[in-house]
Amino acid sequence: MKKTLNVNIGQTAFVIDEDAYAALNVYLDDIRQRCDASTRIEIMSDVELRIADLFSQWLSTPNSVVTIEMVRRAQGIIGRADEFGERSDTTEESGTSGRRRLTRSRNERVIGGVCGGLAEYFGIDPTLLRVITFLLIFFGGVSLWIYIILWIIIPQGD
Repeated sequence: MKKTLNVNIGQTAFVIDEDAYAALNVYLDDIRQRCDASTRIEIMSDVELRIADLFSQWLSTPNSVVTIEMVRRAQGIIGRADEFGERSDTTEESGTSGRRRLTRSRNERVIGGVCGGLAEYFGIDPTLLRVITFLLIFFGGVSLWIYIILWIIIPQGD
């Protein structure tokens, strides 16, 4: 007896056994890490749609279970994950040796890019950080001078 899961792949619902789910999850994560950030969403959507199409063709009824053999067959058709490019380390910034650098943002800037740079560094939404900064400056007693000092000491991003 095997445990099964209900999953949504490429906007289609499937019943998949636990081993097949684990293998598919590792495969998709490996592809995701190898895709360029600018095209990652589109590529992953296309890969999931193709997998969903293959599973739909191979399943005799909608209640059939996707097995590990089907996942391996789909991987053989789509290709190995290393064919999607080199694995990228998400913590690496270009020009640094695995370390993230705090810089003022050139893309997400309203005044000086401080909030945008902090948001990029911590991986949060810049708008949320701007709202928090506004509330702290005007209602929390945090001085505007701290923002100005950060503007001066944090270097401009590339």
